[in-house]
Amino acid sequence: MYAGQSCGRHYGGEFVLKKLLARLKPNIRGSKANTSQKPDKLTGKLKTDEQLLRNLYKDCDDVKYKKVVVPAMGMRQALILYVEGLVDSSTLNRDIVSKLLEVKQQNEQVRHIADLLAVGESSTFTRIGEFANDILQGKVAIILDGYAEVTMIDTKNWPSRGIEEPIQERLIRGPREGFTEVIQMSLALIRRRLPDPNLKVHCREVGRRSRTKIAVAYIEDVCNLDTVEEIKERLAAIDIDGILDPGATAELITERTITPFPLFLSTERPDKVVGGLLQGKIAIIADGSPFVLLAPVTAADFFQLPEDYYMHSIYGTLARMMRFIGIILGTTATAAYTAVVSYHYEMIPQGIIVFIAETRQAVPFSPITEALLLEGAVELLREASIRLPGPIGPTLSIVGALILGQAAVDAQLVSPVLLIVVATSFLAGSSIPNYEASLAIRFLRFPLLVMAGYL
Repeated sequence: MYAGQSCGRHYGGEFVLKKLLARLKPNIRGSKANTSQKPDKLTGKLKTDEQLLRNLYKDCDDVKYKKVVVPAMGMRQALILYVEGLVDSSTLNRDIVSKLLEVKQQNEQVRHIADLLAVGESSTFTRIGEFANDILQGKVAIILDGYAEVTMIDTKNWPSRGIEEPIQERLIRGPREGFTEVIQMSLALIRRRLPDPNLKVHCREVGRRSRTKIAVAYIEDVCNLDTVEEIKERLAAIDIDGILDPGATAELITERTITPFPLFLSTERPDKVVGGLLQGKIAIIADGSPFVLLAPVTAADFFQLPEDYYMHSIYGTLARMMRFIGIILGTTATAAYTAVVSYHYEMIPQGIIVFIAETRQAVPFSPITEALLLEGAVELLREASIRLPGPIGPTLSIVGALILGQAAVDAQLVSPVLLIVVATSFLAGSSIPNYEASLAIRFLRFPLLVMAGYL
């Protein structure tokens, strides 16, 4: 009996499912029919093609339409389509519109509209899907009545800032140029310093909506080509709506790991990128960001500066040694103080231990709690000074450190010795030139501090 009931329920559920699918099929077919009937090919009739494009760019007020009459092609009408702000207006008016309006001699035959224009790069398409995104990226489209094709002219003039010195990677001695947000300018800065035909640049678009241009640069006879192919394959496998920064690209092409240390070296300096390329590294440049990624890298790459190569070897070696000492102090200074004061005070000379005991006599917190509170206050102060506007940030960091530190010592909330140790740790961590590596060092300081206080 139970088997019959279960079978009946099974067949009854299957019948209901089939009936539901039968109701949904007409809607599915109808939606497919609508998408299949959506026109994509140009018709050769200017009014029809213009309406198709207006439907595509509906509510896009920055897309401009301009109609002109072309005397050299039988007084046919032409539609010029472009995005305001992304094209060079002088080139558009001087080399495109004025050339189309010129009256040619009657015996002069013009077969293609590109022959009338005084521009370099042009291409022809017959389907809307082939050039729809190019218009939104700064190209000009010209459609002629009676021709079922469009001529695309490259007149890009994107808003961009000039070449300036990088703020985060300033040097005492060295070039003052930094990358910009325009990928063509960044590639030009690299190519100018490295005019070698073996310097290869592979470009592709990433992101279904943003269509961000990503360039992979490498020296063919220096780097490992297997690594290059691996990076290209991983970039091709990215399936995402948009990429806004190469940092997001690095997260998408790296294997998921729990290491706090960065796996790519990020820099704004062209000379640093060229130096990495000469060492066999691979550069990843993304349009819209002034930062370039270098891979593969080692731990030593994060603590070196191009200035080390511009100076005498003795000074460069001493600078690297100071940074290495800064890494050690930045991660272990506060933790070592906490462990020694809490459990190994016999390691401290008698005169110093008496002084530390006197300064800690009125402090109501344990050494680990005191250290965590002070390190947390320092990190909050550092983060606030970074996020505030330029004139206010340095003032807040200096005045805040002096006032808060002195007030905490006067209120006997922290020990003055610990305040000196935390300040030393802060200065040592700031000597690390790479920001991502500095974040990792700051992150490691807290687990070491907790282990020093409780283990």
